[in-house]
Amino acid sequence: MTPSSAKESPLKTLRSRRVAIVVTIMIIVFGAGMSFYSRATVVDNAQSFTFPNSWLGKWSGIITQPDSSVHSWTFTMSLKETRGEIVGSFVETSLECSGSLSTTFADSSKLELDEAVTAQPPSGTPWFCGGGPIQIKRTGTDRATYSWEGGVAHGVIRR
Repeated sequence: MTPSSAKESPLKTLRSRRVAIVVTIMIIVFGAGMSFYSRATVVDNAQSFTFPNSWLGKWSGIITQPDSSVHSWTFTMSLKETRGEIVGSFVETSLECSGSLSTTFADSSKLELDEAVTAQPPSGTPWFCGGGPIQIKRTGTDRATYSWEGGVAHGVIRR
């Protein structure tokens, strides 16, 4: 083999460079498209976890649970928007419980919230607060039903 035959032809080098440039452009364009699609999907999915401003504010009412040692108590929740997400807190005054609320589903007629208890009643109290999923269904502009654990505890709350 002579030294000149070991050298690539200018045509082959130019073609390789063009292929490399085209492949690079495709990766950039396709990557940007996937990033845009992924962000749009995340935003679309996130919207199902936020809910209309009509739910914001303070809601309260009497909740009953017939099979409990405390048959009824006052429930108050406050909902607000923070950084594009709805967050909340709750207080169950006569049970001496409180905590946070996070949205798992929402639309204009129904909220599904996860109740995380952060303060339990004093030790020695014959009850505890379990937390968990609650469902709020709108029955009027400023009125809704409350249901915990599929209706074990239920009531009407108002704004």
